[in-house]
Amino acid sequence: MAGVPQRVQYPGRLLAGLAAAALLALWGAVAYYASESAYQRENSDPYQVAAQFVRLRPVASALPANAVIGYWTDAQPDSVVESAMFLSAQYVLAPRLLQKGAIRDWVLGNFTRPADFAALGRSRGLRLQQDFGNGVVLFQRQQ
Repeated sequence: MAGVPQRVQYPGRLLAGLAAAALLALWGAVAYYASESAYQRENSDPYQVAAQFVRLRPVASALPANAVIGYWTDAQPDSVVESAMFLSAQYVLAPRLLQKGAIRDWVLGNFTRPADFAALGRSRGLRLQQDFGNGVVLFQRQQ
């Protein structure tokens, strides 16, 4: 008969191979999930990116959404810590823009240790506008 599809017979070895491949793929997915879950429990957020939302949220409330803000930190330049601090601050404060080291009307100080932030700011021509605690300060450029 023309136009009637014929039923195709597959050899048993082919079906067994496909079943084995599917089972191995399923086993691999389960093993990967278990391994990744254990890793995440042991190494959750080593750079404390999630904590930056708590630290920096008050700064976001103090500045307009279209602000371009200078950025200043005491972290070692080009270190992993400095990069993590800058990128997480940039993420939390979006859509505001951060510019490293740029002297703007507003400058975010994101420090790793306590200091006399008012004196540090004066040394760069900045006035301490607000100390939010935990190393987060907002400076304003002195006119």
